[in-house]
Amino acid sequence: MTINNFAKIKKLLNFLIFCIFFTSISTKSFGSQSRNLTVFSEPNMAMALSKIARQFSQKNNVIVSINFSSSFDLINEIDLGAPANVFISAHPQIIENLRQKGVVDVYNVAYIANDELVLSTSKLNKRFPIKLLKKNINLEDSLKILDENKLSLIVDHEGVSSGIYSKKIIQNLSLGNLKIFNKLPEDQSSLIRDIENNKDTYGLLFRSQLQNNNNLRILATQKDKNIFYQAFVIAGDRMDVAREFLNFLKTPNSKDILRNSGFIVE
Repeated sequence: MTINNFAKIKKLLNFLIFCIFFTSISTKSFGSQSRNLTVFSEPNMAMALSKIARQFSQKNNVIVSINFSSSFDLINEIDLGAPANVFISAHPQIIENLRQKGVVDVYNVAYIANDELVLSTSKLNKRFPIKLLKKNINLEDSLKILDENKLSLIVDHEGVSSGIYSKKIIQNLSLGNLKIFNKLPEDQSSLIRDIENNKDTYGLLFRSQLQNNNNLRILATQKDKNIFYQAFVIAGDRMDVAREFLNFLKTPNSKDILRNSGFIVE
C-alpha cells in the first residue's frame, strides 16, 4: 500500500468515525426521526465546528457529519458527486469557482469569521535572527529578514486557504535568497508538524491553526481583514436544514466558540 493510498484511507476512516459519532449523539438524544446534514470545511476549523455541530445536532434533531479537507479536495469531491449541504472556506478562488458552477445558493451566505496570516517557527529554533525580535514587526519585513539570512520557509499548497494567501504575499516581495518549500497537494501531513520537525525552518499559516499549540511561536502578523470564512448552502437536498445551520453559525454562542478557537469574530 502506497503512502498516498494509506492517507486517503485514513482520511475516509476519520470522516466515517465523525459521521458515526454525530449519528450516535443524535439517535441517543432524540426519540423521533432525525434529519441529516453534511458539512464540508477546511481542517483548521475542526475544533470549532465540532463543538458547534454537536450543539446544533442536539438542539435541532439533526445528524451532522463533517468532511475536513483542503478546499481544493472538497470541491473535487463535490464535482465527483459527493453529498454536501454546507461548504465553509476562506479560499477566494475556490469560493468563486463554486459560484461560477452554480452549485451554491448565493442568497444564503454567512460570513462567520476572519483570520490572520502569521509567520511562525519552533521555539527551539537556533537559527533565529535577532531582528525578528523587533516589536510590532510586520509580516513583509520579517520575510525580508529571512531572505537576508538565507533561511528556509515552508508554505502550504494553493488548494489550502493559507497557501493561496501565502503565495500572494510572497509574490509581492523580491525574495531571491529565501529557500521556499511548497507542500504538494498529495502531501497530507500537517504544516505545523513540518515546522516542529524542522526546527530551523519557518512557516506561513493562519493564526487559527496555532490555537493550543505550545511548540511554535508567532513572529509577525499580517493584518488583512480580507481573510474571511464564508459558509454556503449547496443547492440540492436538505437546503432548509442547511439554512438553519448557517443561522446557527451566527448565534452568540457559536461566535464565542469560533473566537475561543483562534478566529476573529466581531
